[in-house]
Amino acid sequence: MANQRNIGILLGIFCYVLWGGLVYYWHLLSNVNSIEVFSYRIVFTILSMLLYFVITGKTHKLNTEIKSLVKNKKALSYAVVASLFLGVNWVVFIYAVTINQATQASIAGYIMPLVSVFLAIFFLHERIDRFMVVSMLLAFIGVVVMISGSGSFPLLTIVMSVCFPIYSLLKKYYRLSSDVAMVFESMVLLPFILVFLLFFAKHGLFSYPPMTIFYLILSGPVTAIPLLLFAESIKRAPLSLIGFIQYLNPTISLAISVSLLGESLTKADAHSLIFICLSIIIFAIGQFLLFRKKQMT
Repeated sequence: MANQRNIGILLGIFCYVLWGGLVYYWHLLSNVNSIEVFSYRIVFTILSMLLYFVITGKTHKLNTEIKSLVKNKKALSYAVVASLFLGVNWVVFIYAVTINQATQASIAGYIMPLVSVFLAIFFLHERIDRFMVVSMLLAFIGVVVMISGSGSFPLLTIVMSVCFPIYSLLKKYYRLSSDVAMVFESMVLLPFILVFLLFFAKHGLFSYPPMTIFYLILSGPVTAIPLLLFAESIKRAPLSLIGFIQYLNPTISLAISVSLLGESLTKADAHSLIFICLSIIIFAIGQFLLFRKKQMT
């Protein structure tokens, strides 16, 4: 059990490192309408995963699990709603990056773990130790400082802060293999995507330069790999723990936004990061002591 938990933590860390770097990838597509980027992301995610199932000979597994989910109406409803929350999170994140608001997306990443921990405690009745309590309080102070210093209501930040934790929570209520879940959750969004691409999109895929087309096609695998890692991580480790490791994601995104994309970091942002970094250090100490204690028993 402890070994599975540790594997879940490692998968979560790897996932969040990859997600943190995606801010630069979406910046490469800033010349494309954000809804179109999102739409092609869904299409090529589905195509990438279907190709994966054909190559690995797992099409029977795909059909079996989806048929089983469809028969369970309660689980199906959770899966559909989770897919919609994921879709909203994706499109808002891409939109924020393409309008040069990647720092706002990073701020959302700092709020998400707090929401994840709260949802895990309230709905899943997960227990947290005193180190995590102190960490949450410090992180909360940091987030309040960050939001209060923005000077306006951060709508994009709030939407992203809520959508992904709810998606993570809902995934606890239905069982699909991570690869099957990737296909199903994308397929839920596909009808909306096709309507947009066929009737409302201003540009066709092949009207873009070759390198842009390449980036759009590659958005499928780039999306699939970290989400597969995330799905496997929350199967093995508590949501509250995985949610807190999530601070790796916005830290990497923020560093890229400031150093490579030329966005500015306000004084309030810098002050808030002091509290957040302290919360991460205390959390890490608590997890290390817990690991040592379990090793000794």
